[in-house]
Amino acid sequence: MVMIDGARYDAIDKISYYQELKKESIFFSKVITYAPYTIGSLHSTFSGMYGNQNGVNGYYKSYSFDKENCFTLTQYLKEDGYFTETDSLGEGVIPPQGFDKYRLHDEFKIDFLKRHTEILRQIRNKNPFFLFLRYGCLHINLVNNVLKKYTDFSEEYFNNKDKNFKNHLNLVGKSGNYLKAIIKKIKEFGLYNNSIIIIFNDHGTSTGDKIGEKAYGIYLYDYTIKCFMYIIGKDLPKNVEVMKLVRSIDILPTILDFLKLREKRNYKKIQGKSFLPFIYGKEEERIAYLETGGLGGPTPSPEQHNVKGIRTNKWKLIYNETNKKKELYNLEEDKEEKNNLIDKEPEIEKYLWQEMLKEEETFKKEIVKYQFKYKSI
Repeated sequence: MVMIDGARYDAIDKISYYQELKKESIFFSKVITYAPYTIGSLHSTFSGMYGNQNGVNGYYKSYSFDKENCFTLTQYLKEDGYFTETDSLGEGVIPPQGFDKYRLHDEFKIDFLKRHTEILRQIRNKNPFFLFLRYGCLHINLVNNVLKKYTDFSEEYFNNKDKNFKNHLNLVGKSGNYLKAIIKKIKEFGLYNNSIIIIFNDHGTSTGDKIGEKAYGIYLYDYTIKCFMYIIGKDLPKNVEVMKLVRSIDILPTILDFLKLREKRNYKKIQGKSFLPFIYGKEEERIAYLETGGLGGPTPSPEQHNVKGIRTNKWKLIYNETNKKKELYNLEEDKEEKNNLIDKEPEIEKYLWQEMLKEEETFKKEIVKYQFKYKSI
């Protein structure tokens, strides 16, 4: 798995290598992340469940991950005989359970291509293996040129949206060069034809889209929660695009489906569902639940998510628990989410609100269930 940290979904269409990748892969153009920041997103990806189930439902809650009751992707693979390795930005970014080797890097001091090539060289004779790599050059630029320079309300930044997007686009282009080179190395090492390769992003990034969010993790608009994914494999279809909504929590059960591995009993149930049926034209409507609680912005809440949302293929409802504000958007007609339709589409609003409450109720039932479990031991 190769993650391009922070790349926007609407930038990759303008980069030639990302378009070339479509020809040899299944391309998912509407992957909805649970949380628009790396820690929340990756813990949901590796557990197959939302943060209100796995324990990581706040920026500072990676160490609250329910490792006793969540069986991770890496644990499934390790149990099936895979050697498992990652090269992580830091402890707590990815759940460590199941990794044979958990490398750490300082993103400001490494050459990602050189480092990842060497890791591939070292791991290539492990059979089978699982490797998770993160490309972080977009994040480095964000830290140096946005996070350290502006506030979430800096007029200079938000008044230069076009310039900001061009800068982001340039960096996404460089990530395309990295991907082209790393895929070439995978082929040179003889791994391409007997591997499943997943290329994806964990979340997007603001380039000045909405005042109050200079980067990500504060709001739940599509520029940060709508993601992409490419899956490449010898026996998989090529040049196929899936345009229906899938979710970050669906990645784990899909990999289990690929490898014909069964879900573990006596652990919290995976909330995601395999999206293999989408690949073969058996599409179904899915609903994504969203959460975040920003480090900054107008209603910061790093300890516990305070902004919740529900997204379908067409609609999105957002609710901020701090200021009690509701937002409703028709995403087909209003891609930039500028026209709030609250009180104008009462039936849609009611349906989505009930779906949000249903997710909250599921969370409460799981809490009671596991409290009872431990009282019974």
